[in-house]
Amino acid sequence: MTWWLLAPLLVASTAAAQPQLPTRQRQDRRAALPTTSAEPITEVYVAAGNLTTVAFNGPLDRDSLVVDRTRFKWVDVGDRLLALEPFTDLGPGERLIMQVGFKDRALPAKAVIAVLSKPDVMDGKVEVDRRANTPEALLAALTQKEAELEELKNRYAGSGPPSLALSEWLHKWLRPIEFTKAVAPGDSSGLVVRESIGYEGTFSALVTIRVRNLPGQKPWALGQVRLTGPAGAPVAVLSVQMKQEQLAPGEAGLVVVETKTPPWTAGKDFSVELVDARGQRRLFFNLMTK
Repeated sequence: MTWWLLAPLLVASTAAAQPQLPTRQRQDRRAALPTTSAEPITEVYVAAGNLTTVAFNGPLDRDSLVVDRTRFKWVDVGDRLLALEPFTDLGPGERLIMQVGFKDRALPAKAVIAVLSKPDVMDGKVEVDRRANTPEALLAALTQKEAELEELKNRYAGSGPPSLALSEWLHKWLRPIEFTKAVAPGDSSGLVVRESIGYEGTFSALVTIRVRNLPGQKPWALGQVRLTGPAGAPVAVLSVQMKQEQLAPGEAGLVVVETKTPPWTAGKDFSVELVDARGQRRLFFNLMTK
């Protein structure tokens, strides 16, 4: 009889102890991407357990999305829609910056958005106006391209062919070393290695790898390169570069890896691992001097 009387009290106490999700007003609204750096970044308000869609008036590049996916239960990019659902609310003052590119040649070329949570409101659907090719957008893009051009000029002046001679990296005994390759069996990265050549300079060594992204694959962007010496020890990598930002299906590109010491030893192979920017497509292979 006593337990029968206490049961409703226990249930009520347990229910009261459960954390209550904040009550938010769901809203649909319109927003616009900034056309100049002086304008504030576009914001999207999300809430745990709720799906927010962001609609753009321009075609999206699905493979260009950059966001911390570990924070979201659901992230999906369509032709013009972006869907988001976080695992938990973002903390006070926390802003996740995400970006997605557009397929066409109009400007701005990408959308940069701040994702955050508010205690009183959340977005159900946000229609984002791109305002493509407005005078302000064109002027901002021109300013950005001029800055990129100056950066390229400075980089070439500091690392172009004359600088190799001035730095005394080149020497009269320098000879290219051609490698033979052996790709790990069962490779499913969608990449193939066409050729690889090594150069031993005065202060460092270069390993150049020509890679082809096979037809029918998604675009591939270089993320990391790991080298392992003949004895199994990791090789210190000073820099990694590829001329293209990404390889389209069927396209080939040259990856240049600078190491502190040459990773090769005559008659012994060393290992190379190429990892894409998202860490999903990995190519393992061994190289050996001919």
